[in-house]
Amino acid sequence: RDTRTTMAWLLTILLGVLLLCTLSSSISAFHNPAANLSPRIRHPPKHQQQCTTTTTLHNSYQIDLSENANRDINTMHEWAYNYGIQQHESFALTSYDGIDFFAMAGTDIPAGTCVLYVPANLYLTSYGSKEEFGVQEEAEKLIGNLAGSDQFPLFYLFLKVLVEYERGQDSPFFPWLNSLPRIFNNGAAMTPSCYDCLPPLAAKLSMAERVACINCRQALKNVDFVSEETKKDEDLLKWVFNVVETRSLDVGGEKVIIPMADMFNHGSDSHEVEISYDEEGSCVVYTTQDVAAGYPLRISYGDYYLTNPSATFAKYGFVDDTCPSTFCKMMDITPSSELRDIGLSFSKMLFYSTGEVSEEVYDVLLYEILSDNPQGRREFYNACINGDAATKSAYHQEYMGQTMTKLKKHVDSFLKNLDDLEAKAATKDLVKHPRLPLIVAHNNFVRQTFMRVKEQIDPIAAQYSYM
Repeated sequence: RDTRTTMAWLLTILLGVLLLCTLSSSISAFHNPAANLSPRIRHPPKHQQQCTTTTTLHNSYQIDLSENANRDINTMHEWAYNYGIQQHESFALTSYDGIDFFAMAGTDIPAGTCVLYVPANLYLTSYGSKEEFGVQEEAEKLIGNLAGSDQFPLFYLFLKVLVEYERGQDSPFFPWLNSLPRIFNNGAAMTPSCYDCLPPLAAKLSMAERVACINCRQALKNVDFVSEETKKDEDLLKWVFNVVETRSLDVGGEKVIIPMADMFNHGSDSHEVEISYDEEGSCVVYTTQDVAAGYPLRISYGDYYLTNPSATFAKYGFVDDTCPSTFCKMMDITPSSELRDIGLSFSKMLFYSTGEVSEEVYDVLLYEILSDNPQGRREFYNACINGDAATKSAYHQEYMGQTMTKLKKHVDSFLKNLDDLEAKAATKDLVKHPRLPLIVAHNNFVRQTFMRVKEQIDPIAAQYSYM
């Protein structure tokens, strides 16, 4: 009887072990035993909240910001695991040059697969910064006067990242900070001479980035818990600004950085993954299509950047050669409510890489041509607004010669401007202005689109020139 009892006891234990193994094997690939942070907390981890907000110990800095410093991706991977970031087994970070790292598929990934999960309490946010440090009234006043309240979120997230940098290895975000790029090529990173080599729109957008950076640096002077040494370090402040500007998302009027999710590059022609949020606010990233092994996992940075590679270049510092279109660069048209109604917009007045021209370009040009014909202008405007295709087409046919002449003049003039900018760039010192090759690459990308448009419109313009 004792033997039977012992055997039954052993059998019970064996069945329990088998059941445990079965349950373990059924757990999602995202299971992470170290994920002990509550995703219900929207702000950084609890132990981070205990860090002092006054840091003056610069000898605690361990992040080398020199441009040739290595990005410590491996330690960041370990940090991500320990803080509850969960990755699909096929999610990988890779680099072609050791400088730009990005997410890719290590093996084939089916559509609808969750490839990344980031707990909400790991976000760095503008609203969290404001709660942690309090309202910075003097800083807000200065930025409000210079740029308006729309830039408040940018400043607060700038402040958050800067304070975490000052905390050095005491910051729970140190491994993430140490994995970030040291080199940036966006508008804020350019020298004044760089702007001289850009077309008007790209120069305007790039200069706006520089001004926003300067505004943050000026406002920082009114923050008493940041050290004076930090406030005077222009290279550091520019680096922090570029981290925030290139790695944050705009969410509900606030700025949010989601560590690890900030490794997704942008795709205009296609985006393989999409960021979403669960009911607790945590980040969940799903594939939108089947992705073959070795292909990048890209998101869309927003509709604005799908049709405006100059904006992408100014803010993020790369040439998006996958962009199927570009703004037509007509910067000399005086805006009006009527023109905006019929399509005066960076995102609508497009030249396509195929050489096609958007309908809005022709509409805006014709509306300008009709300035000497008030009645005709009013009829054409009403036709555009009311969807009267017949009347609109009739006006376009009647004025096609003038429209094509005006369009050809603009294209030829802009191409000549690009030639002049290329010649100007050739005279610059690449050591002093290392971003010039990328600026030239941007200009050449725009040139290719304009040349294809020229090939399409020149024969048509020539026909009307003989009439």
